[in-house]
Amino acid sequence: MATPAAEGALPTPEPPAPSHNIALFFHGFFKVVAIVWYWICTIVSKSFVVNFVVCIVFLALDFWTTKNITGRLLVGLRWWNEANDTGSAWRFETLPEGVRSVLPREKRIFWLAILLSTGHWILAFIMSLFGFSSYILVAIMGILFNGSNLWGYFKCSREAQADLQGYINSTSNSLVQGAIKQKLSQAASRV
Repeated sequence: MATPAAEGALPTPEPPAPSHNIALFFHGFFKVVAIVWYWICTIVSKSFVVNFVVCIVFLALDFWTTKNITGRLLVGLRWWNEANDTGSAWRFETLPEGVRSVLPREKRIFWLAILLSTGHWILAFIMSLFGFSSYILVAIMGILFNGSNLWGYFKCSREAQADLQGYINSTSNSLVQGAIKQKLSQAASRV
C-alpha cells in the first residue's frame, strides 16, 4: 500500500516550536527580583550583610538560569569556559538552523531582558557613584553577571552580530552621507 506522501499528497507541515513558558517566566523572574530587592532592601532590612547576600544570591540564580537553561531553550545558544593545564578557552555554540526551533516572541523577550537588566546594573552603578545607593558592590556584581551573559550570548549569536554590524554600517553610512551633504551645501552657499 502506498503512503499518502508517495501518491503526491502534500507533506505535513512541521509542528510549531514548543513554547517554553516556564523558562521564560524564570528568565524574567530572577532579574526582576534582584532589581526590586536592590532598590527596596534597606526598607526590609537594615543589615548590609543580609541585603548584600540576598541580592547576590538572586543575581547568581539569574546568572545560572540564563546561562544554563533559558539560553539553550529560548534562543538555542550556549557558552562556557573550559579550563585545563595549559589555560582556559571560551566555547560558544549555536544549534544548527534545522535542529533548533526558536519562537520569535521568546527570542525578543530573551534579548530584551538581558539588555534591560544589564542596562539597569550599569545605571545602578553610576547612581551609586553619586551616592544614591550604598550598594555599589552589588551593582558591580550585577554588571559582571548580566554583562557576561550578554557578552557570551552575543558571541554565540551570529544573527545578533550581523544585526549589530548592519546597525553600525547603516549608522556610519548615514553619518558619512550627512557630512557630505553638509559640506556640499556649505560649498554651494559660498558660490
